[in-house]
Amino acid sequence: MVKRWSMKTVRREDVSALASECGISRLTASVLLSRGYRTYEQAARFFDRQSPLSSPFDMADMEQAVDRIQTALDTQEKIAVYGDYDCDGVTASALLFTYLQLMGADVTVYIPERTTEGYGLNRGAIKTLADEGVTLIITVDNGISAVDEVDYASSLGVDVVITDHHQPGELLPAAVAVVDPHRKDDMSTFKDLAGVGVALKLVGALDNDMEGALESFSHFAAIGTVGDVVPLVSENRRIVMEGLSSLRYCELPGLCALMEQAGIVPQKLSSQTVAFSIVPRINAAGRLGSAKLALSLLLSEDAEEAQQLAASLCDMNAKRQAEEQLILSEIEAQIAENQGLLRGRLLILRGEHWNHGVIGIVAARLLEKYGKPTLLMSMDELGFLRGSARSVGDFHLFKALSANCETLTQYGGHRLAAGFSLKAEDFPAFCAGMEAYAKEQFDFMPQQELLLAGELTAADLTVETIFQISQLEPFGAENETPVFLMKNAQITAITPLSGGKHQRLSVVFDKKEASVLWFGMEANAVPFAVGAYVDLAVTAEINEYNGRQSVSLKLRDIRPADFDEMRFFNAKGYYEKIKRGEPVSDGVRARALPTREEIAVVYRFLRQNASLSFDSERLLFALGQKTINYCKLLVLLDILKEADLLSVTSGGTFALCAPTKKADLTQTPTYRRLS
Repeated sequence: MVKRWSMKTVRREDVSALASECGISRLTASVLLSRGYRTYEQAARFFDRQSPLSSPFDMADMEQAVDRIQTALDTQEKIAVYGDYDCDGVTASALLFTYLQLMGADVTVYIPERTTEGYGLNRGAIKTLADEGVTLIITVDNGISAVDEVDYASSLGVDVVITDHHQPGELLPAAVAVVDPHRKDDMSTFKDLAGVGVALKLVGALDNDMEGALESFSHFAAIGTVGDVVPLVSENRRIVMEGLSSLRYCELPGLCALMEQAGIVPQKLSSQTVAFSIVPRINAAGRLGSAKLALSLLLSEDAEEAQQLAASLCDMNAKRQAEEQLILSEIEAQIAENQGLLRGRLLILRGEHWNHGVIGIVAARLLEKYGKPTLLMSMDELGFLRGSARSVGDFHLFKALSANCETLTQYGGHRLAAGFSLKAEDFPAFCAGMEAYAKEQFDFMPQQELLLAGELTAADLTVETIFQISQLEPFGAENETPVFLMKNAQITAITPLSGGKHQRLSVVFDKKEASVLWFGMEANAVPFAVGAYVDLAVTAEINEYNGRQSVSLKLRDIRPADFDEMRFFNAKGYYEKIKRGEPVSDGVRARALPTREEIAVVYRFLRQNASLSFDSERLLFALGQKTINYCKLLVLLDILKEADLLSVTSGGTFALCAPTKKADLTQTPTYRRLS
């Protein structure tokens, strides 16, 4: 999917000044400036790995929370830690439970089941805990909206202390304490803690030792912080840095077993390893089974038991991946059968038996592939459609759902991600309402963006410079792995790797040779020939082999060196307007209609390159924008499909069909409509 490339403009004199003042490379200075670190003091704080966490008592209601919990500890009341089934909630539950147990508390953990109970406090769970003798519930990563549930707990004689990090509503629950950095009266300086970060602050307050709490529990806090994709800046950055150091020398049986089963080398652990190898395995338990399995692993003190639990989590993660692929394949088949599904401003689909725990991940993958806000729904046991949505750019999902709340039974979320449910009979009205809202807000929908941190020169490709970039880790939200522009590189060779599953591009760049690894791209899908000039978006890291270090470049995106981005997105937008039957000018309609000669050029290219696996974007790259604009190319492909000369695979690539009769292209519906 073609993305917009954007790069913040930084002045050369500012780059030189910061590089000189901090004793860093120009490339590192450019990255820091692009992320808002403009002075020596700001840069120094960014690199400071010992910056203290702020006092937990800056948070509203923290004193009340500490007093109530301390009373429960002193009098041996039964306490329940009430968590959530995602990675943030599970690690927060493990952290607080472990601390309270060390303090000698009579404590248990309750994590609701995703499929039968849903998110947050519920009356059934509260009643169960009350019947078991619990007199104090402490929530982690939930509770801020549980107004009625807290009142119900109070009616049963159960006090509630809430710790959460989600946005509060107008009315706070009448709990003993409500600790949430997003409260209007909260005086803490850092607001972007994950749920596990708030739980860590609570432990720091209970122990009156924030640094001690961080030293003892940073491993849990780091995993949950990375898992919840909160900004890895300021206090979160310190939490994750400490946690990574702790995990590299971890002795906890559960985490050791999980890393071993996941094939992680602890000494090489990074935030990306946590995000892509540890977090998904913890999340898999809540998505496909019970989050209690993941909690049991984190709390396990027996090495043999831990190995068995870790193996179960890895099996669940593999099953989760298989289910994702199954749903994705089903959706791709639907799209191949009905390309009209891609012509809306939004991609909205429903299935009967899709797993509710994984459709959010599938929605994210479809968003990445098609560049459209994606909403997926599946029928639950009660006959309701439960959905998960992912968005891009300025299309605000929560506002869109709010505008269509009359068709919904429940919804929540934020700009880029949301969950919702509706009655099955309201599905058509919901789809129509969401499309109407999108049309009202945008003539052309927002596009995915790739943020570039700076432009490389050949002089930057040294071990010393790239090592310095690595010191910006841990990478994550708002401190992403820097992606750099390599402008106007000429491809000199394309070498298949791993049996053709990946490619190595050899290029001449800035008058020097370089290699770029292109993962997940098969040889017959590469739309560029040797000799082509391209712009590359790459990440850079240090590779070590046989004791020798070198710079390794990995491709994130590629396009022709003369690519006109604005022209491409305008053409794409007008094509979609035409397909939706929306008004466009006569000039646009005329320019969208291909000539016989243009049809012949594209048809001949496809016939001569029948072994290639191209979608429409790769076909445009291979032909070149000077040959044909993207709107006209898409119209041309529609004409060939309608004439039964072209088919589309479930992967979205094209294949010519053997003609069974002479085709009159001027009689196809698309040609007639435009002409």
